[in-house]
Amino acid sequence: MTTVATPRTYQNIKGKTPETDEPTHYDTDGVSVEAGAQDLRQGIDANTIAQTDTTWREYEEEKEQRNRYSGNNPHLQTPYSSLETITMQALRRYGDMHPGTVDGEVMMMFVEFANLVLEDLRGHPYWDNPEIDYYFHPSDIRKVPDNIMVAGMLYHYSVQQQSNKIEAYGPMYFKMMNRILYYRKYGSGDIQMSPWDRSVKPTGTQSYDGSR
Repeated sequence: MTTVATPRTYQNIKGKTPETDEPTHYDTDGVSVEAGAQDLRQGIDANTIAQTDTTWREYEEEKEQRNRYSGNNPHLQTPYSSLETITMQALRRYGDMHPGTVDGEVMMMFVEFANLVLEDLRGHPYWDNPEIDYYFHPSDIRKVPDNIMVAGMLYHYSVQQQSNKIEAYGPMYFKMMNRILYYRKYGSGDIQMSPWDRSVKPTGTQSYDGSR
């Protein structure tokens, strides 16, 4: 006679929930704390979605340097990489030479390119640190996302080389910069637009209300 094992359920699973520093919620029993802003086994409606979005937004805003590791170099365990590391990555992606063969003059040229990227950031409407310092040495680190720096170095290097690769690196650079800076400033919430109101007299126009 074959014995059928009793199916496992949530109630008979023993163990301790791993600790997390991310948003948590109380489970259906009202006692145990689970990871996540909402219990997805319960009903999800517009209110719970808005509450979840608010919880995560507040969590990200209160975390200084939320991206604790570089997107390009997570093994460094720092949010931002040195200019030398970024330069080597840009040269590898460009593909015209082995990065290990570059000399000091080429490295200093990339210091100039990096400062051009900083100038691009200073003039960007989503960038909020116009007083950021220039790069002075390849070992310098600035609080600029690595992906923006690498894309900017590729763009400026292709301009200097008068290469056809600028057709790809140009749009990639500005798209990367716009997307990352927009997220850092406004998050990933819905984009809302308000039309001009022409009903106000005597001028017939009304200022844009940014709160709507």
